[in-house]
Amino acid sequence: MVTGISDIYMAAVEKIITALSELEKDIDTLSIKVQDMKKRILSNSDKEISQLREKVIEVARTESEKIVATAKNEAEEKSQKILQDAEINLTKLKENTKLSFDKSVKLVVDSVLNQGDTI
Repeated sequence: MVTGISDIYMAAVEKIITALSELEKDIDTLSIKVQDMKKRILSNSDKEISQLREKVIEVARTESEKIVATAKNEAEEKSQKILQDAEINLTKLKENTKLSFDKSVKLVVDSVLNQGDTI
């Protein structure tokens, strides 16, 4: 009887050992799958980061181009205004110069004529 009970215990122990061995294999398999999944997740994360980086760079590039274009337009508008003001001032200067020249010529002529009277 002792042999029968010990055979039962031995069979139970063998079943437990077999079950533990299978469990260990399953754990190893799951561990490998988890490592694989971890690698895929990291790879996908790297791809997403790279894509987002490219999108951010593109958005920044577009925004900087808009800022530069706006600044350029503003500068061109200001330069046009300055050019218009300069043209107006140049026209006034020419008019003043012509008036002054005409007055100067008249003064010289009057002065010469008056000197001729005194001689």
